[in-house]
Amino acid sequence: MSWSPKSATSKLFRILFINVSLLLGLFIVAEIVLHLVYKGGNPFLAPARNELRVRDAHFTHGLKPNFDGFDAWGSNTVRIYTNSLGFRDAAVRDVPMTTDRKRVVFIGDSFTESLGVPYEESFVGRFAQAFPAIDVLNAGVSSYAPSVYYEKLKYFLDAGLKFDEAVVYIDISDIQDEAILYSYAPDGVLQMGLFQTGAEECSPVPRPPLPRAERRWWEKVSYIGEFLGQMRYSAQLARAIERASFDDLSKSRAVYSRDYARPSWTYSDDSRCYGDLGIEASIDKAKRQMDRLHELLSSHGVTLSVGVYPWPQQLLYDGENSRQARLWRDWCAGKCRKFFDHFPDFFRYKAGDTDAIRSLYFWGDFHFNTRGNALLAQGLIKNYE
Repeated sequence: MSWSPKSATSKLFRILFINVSLLLGLFIVAEIVLHLVYKGGNPFLAPARNELRVRDAHFTHGLKPNFDGFDAWGSNTVRIYTNSLGFRDAAVRDVPMTTDRKRVVFIGDSFTESLGVPYEESFVGRFAQAFPAIDVLNAGVSSYAPSVYYEKLKYFLDAGLKFDEAVVYIDISDIQDEAILYSYAPDGVLQMGLFQTGAEECSPVPRPPLPRAERRWWEKVSYIGEFLGQMRYSAQLARAIERASFDDLSKSRAVYSRDYARPSWTYSDDSRCYGDLGIEASIDKAKRQMDRLHELLSSHGVTLSVGVYPWPQQLLYDGENSRQARLWRDWCAGKCRKFFDHFPDFFRYKAGDTDAIRSLYFWGDFHFNTRGNALLAQGLIKNYE
């Protein structure tokens, strides 16, 4: 039988048609099975299980003890170690409940945990390196607030952990978290709720520089299509943040905007995003929880120090003598061994760097990068003793 280009082309098309048909059939079968098994939603978009972060019955949440692995924050993935207490540390280690060394426990939220930064480059890690004679423990975890500071330190004191000083770094977001997230159950157990304010402008997540486009029809009917569409958007968003100008990130409700509600209470009296309590009652609640913490520590012979620092919004729209600094400076009078006010250092830095926000914070985020942590550590180490 003679060979001809026409017959070869026809055969190739038949093979391609059969393979494409098989793949399409398998795709349709897979979609049907996925929709039958996962009726509640797309399994590919379900939150990934985080081995590092765990729930806790006493103080809502914490870190897994003796963890050795990785944690991602934005585009930054860093090696994370925790010790036997579930505190972030330089390495996995067993922490005895008592020690002959002076022991200082730091506690705060994601800034103190230092998301996206290696431990040795975090301000707590730098402090530990500067004072090797001190046993430094970092109990800070993302989303903590005064209610958790009290409950967590109480839990470990009741368990027999001995330490000489607690250094509490109170974040600007703590006021909104006390307003929205934290409450006590009738049995007295602290609960962490959902961040619900009923208004889009009150979202704790700032408006991204690249809005999510409406899902295409194939994303609406296909779990796999929806997943691929989300992956595509995530990659585009990462590129958009990297390329974004300050003006892009300062538009209404964006991460560096004046009207981003989460840090705005220090320069705005708009209480719409602070739940039923509002700003003033939320501040009073935070102070009461800190009063409880002071009394608890005093009863155990533990001294208390407090530190504060600015978000980008305070550098942009507030002043060096911010309400955050005034509030906790006044509260500390007669209670604290030290009050670490880092606002002056950050405002001095800003005066000498026209691109200070990019220099001190992860771009497109409000958390300190390595340089921001270094600046805070410098003031802490200088003024500690």
